[in-house]
Order: sequence, then C-alpha cells, then structure tokens
Amino acid sequence: MRTNRFLMGMMLALCLQAVPAMASALGDIRVNARFLTDRMAFELNLTQTQYNDLYEVNYDFFHGIDPYVAAMARQEAYALDAYYRYLDERNDDLRWILSNAEYVRFMALEYFFRPVYALNRVCYLRIYKVYPNRTFFYFGRPVHYLTYCGGHSRHHCGGRSFYRARHPKVYRHPVYQGNFHSRPDFRRHDFTPGHSPKKPGGYHSASARPPRPQARPGKPGHKPDKHPVAKPSRPNRKPQVHPSRSDKKPQARPRPNRSASKERGERNLRRM
Repeated sequence: MRTNRFLMGMMLALCLQAVPAMASALGDIRVNARFLTDRMAFELNLTQTQYNDLYEVNYDFFHGIDPYVAAMARQEAYALDAYYRYLDERNDDLRWILSNAEYVRFMALEYFFRPVYALNRVCYLRIYKVYPNRTFFYFGRPVHYLTYCGGHSRHHCGGRSFYRARHPKVYRHPVYQGNFHSRPDFRRHDFTPGHSPKKPGGYHSASARPPRPQARPGKPGHKPDKHPVAKPSRPNRKPQVHPSRSDKKPQARPRPNRSASKERGERNLRRM
C-alpha cells in the first residue's frame, strides 16, 4: 500500500511539473496569443472568423520562437535569424486573414507588426507597454483556445500557409501585395542591449496611443461603446458685485413742460 501511494505521489508530482510546460520566457503562450489577438481584433475591428484564425497564427508564432527567446535576448545570430523567419511567416499568414486596409493599419502599429523587443538582455512584448492591464479582455476566448496545439502551423502543413488555401473558401477581401518582410535595421531597434523602445511607432509612420479599455463588447466585429462623456464641472461663476448705496446716482426728476401748462390756461380762459 505504501509503495502504491508513493508511486501515485510521484506521478502526481510529475503531472504538476508538466502543467506549466506552456510557460516560456515571455510568459504563458496561450495567454500571450489571446491578449495580442484580443487587442488586434479591437483596434482593427475584426470579425469572429478573423479573430479565431488570428489566434491560431499568434499561437504558432509564440510557440515557434519559444526555444530561442533566451538566445534572442543575448543577441545570438542564429536565434535572431529564427525569430525573424517565424515573424515573416506569421505576417505572411496574416495577409490572408486581414483585408488590404486592415493589413496596412496592422503594419503601421509596431506593437502588432513587431511584437517582441529586448531590454537589458530580457525579452518583452510591446503590447503590454501599450495595454498594461493584462487581466482585461475585450472579447471572450477564441473557439479553439484550449484545444488548438499547432495543427494549422506550417510545420504541420509542409511549410505551406494553411490560411492561403483557406482564403478563397472563407474570405472575399483583397490581399495585401506589398512588402511585409523584416528589414535589417529591425534588429538594431528590437534587440540592442540597453535600448529602450520609444513610444509605440509604426512600420511606415508613427501612430497615436490607442484608447484605454472601457466596456467589453459582445464579440469581435462589434464596435465598442463610445467612451462615456464626463459631465463638465460647474462653471466658475464670477461673483456679481452689487454697487453700494453711495455709488448709486440719484435719478433727477423730469422738469415740467411750461409751454403745455400755458396752453391749458388759455383754453380755460376761453371757456369762461
């Protein structure tokens, strides 16, 4: 009996150790993929289908770069090569999910287009600098949040994009045809030791900081409610200065009209 209990305890300990296997140097892969997907769906106003496909692409990306994160922080060439290869594949897959206009907007937002950066030999996600509240989500979990394990990744599709073949069956929007590949200067901006990234800028141009989360809409594709307009404070009314009695000027009485009284006297004499 003791032996069986000991074996069961050992198996339970091994299972508990295997539970956090999804965690990486960047944090839990599913949580990061969902958070990034949630903010992309909010800012780009995506549909439910785009939301679900986008989660799978982001999951595959974080899962692919996971073994290289520590070496990426040390600026090792092989790790950076692997990172930008996975990044280009991810951004290529997104071309078939996002419309042309949505993809242009996506490229203009650095925290979407190039999500990872290093500071003092530690890798971080840019999205958490823009949205510090990691517990808030605009939308519910993607459909395959707990079950998806990379079945649509290029590793399982022979190096081909699953979403390219899926595009004509599901989507009807035009595909972005411009250059989306990583540039050599990205490494200097993303992984320079001691480099602190500037305010969230863009691939082509800088962009404004997005609004803070307010109300949670029902599903992707639903535009969130407008920010509540705060009631303006009461205006600062200037105190009305009442003039003192000494300041009041006495009003002069009107003078009698002498010509009018003279005419009245003459009329009375005539009547007599």
